[in-house]
Amino acid sequence: MMFNLLLDHYESFQEKRISTRRFSENIWNELIEEWAQNNLISIRKIGETFEGRAIQEVRFGQGPIHIAAWSQMHGDEATATMALADIFLFLSQNESKWSNFKKELHQKVSIFIIPQLNADGAKRWTRETALGIDMNRDALTQNSPEAKILARWLDEITPIFSFNLHDQNRLYSAGKTPHQTHIALLATAGDEHGTWTASRLRAAKIANRMARQLKPFLGDKIAKWSDEFEARAFGDFAQGKGYGLVLLESGGAGWDIEKQALRKYHACLLLDAFHSIASETWRTEETHLYQHLPTNERQIFDILIKNAPLNQDEPIYRADIGLNIQETAMEDGSILFAWILEDLGDLSPWYGLTEIDGEELHLHAEKMLKKEGVYQQLVLMKNDQVAFDLITYTQKINS
Repeated sequence: MMFNLLLDHYESFQEKRISTRRFSENIWNELIEEWAQNNLISIRKIGETFEGRAIQEVRFGQGPIHIAAWSQMHGDEATATMALADIFLFLSQNESKWSNFKKELHQKVSIFIIPQLNADGAKRWTRETALGIDMNRDALTQNSPEAKILARWLDEITPIFSFNLHDQNRLYSAGKTPHQTHIALLATAGDEHGTWTASRLRAAKIANRMARQLKPFLGDKIAKWSDEFEARAFGDFAQGKGYGLVLLESGGAGWDIEKQALRKYHACLLLDAFHSIASETWRTEETHLYQHLPTNERQIFDILIKNAPLNQDEPIYRADIGLNIQETAMEDGSILFAWILEDLGDLSPWYGLTEIDGEELHLHAEKMLKKEGVYQQLVLMKNDQVAFDLITYTQKINS
């Protein structure tokens, strides 16, 4: 299968200059300039962000079937942007084993991509635009310049298929299970009735193909979003216009905080989808697997400690505590990782990526744990020995 073949050869087209979700403008501009030098790829400035950063369209192919995709509508969601950098490297390479693949794409489809729509938010590492607007709730009124540009661009292209590329919270689960959602999909509704239009059915077939390709690798870690209609969202907006919208989201993958494994799946899924559209093999796809995917739920903590000590002095009170990673964007372009005690009490309905029995553990330095407290250090003792040290898990993130 093409997807498996792409996975096997992924290392040959992974863009090594990007290795973290937050990367510099300089690196990105360098890549844009390189892609522009390739005679099969064209770069076009289609507008500017509120702060004057260029919004670029990258195009490959001259075929009659139009495909649109955009990433980083939310500035702090860059897994797909990394994957797109891999895809552009793949398309610009001159390797004979992929020549027929690329030739078919180039002749049969035209792929239009905005790889970094909210460049202001990317610079700040914020979800919102520089105006403070969530673009994915700006499809109707288009208060932000970026939303105006996206809406105009889609209407100009009139794609048969479109891909809205996002990251979702790492701690969603596939249904009410301990399975962390690695990839989530949605063939969005185009109206409040959830009508299965030709556009939505096309999208569902592509989503089904993606789920089918992922299943052998991710098992039960694939989910879908609720398809409740949201008129302000660009996915629903695009589906309503007949643009075959597929929502593709990267969730979490254990301690792979920078989502490099999900980046790999993302790049190969999109290339395989583009090829299935060019070859029209998508037409024979079913929708059963997609339709029966579990929905995203919030059932997971990074670390769940059962019966943890809440205070140091006697009598000691105990309850479950859930610790999650907290990210803070730093001015030097890095991300600082800490831990937030998200919740405490009876957390029996939840799961932990790491679960610990705290029944015989005691606080070392902290006098009392606080809900929503942010911790750089937290040590729990057993018989005067360190039994749990939060720094161990911080080191897992940094490594």
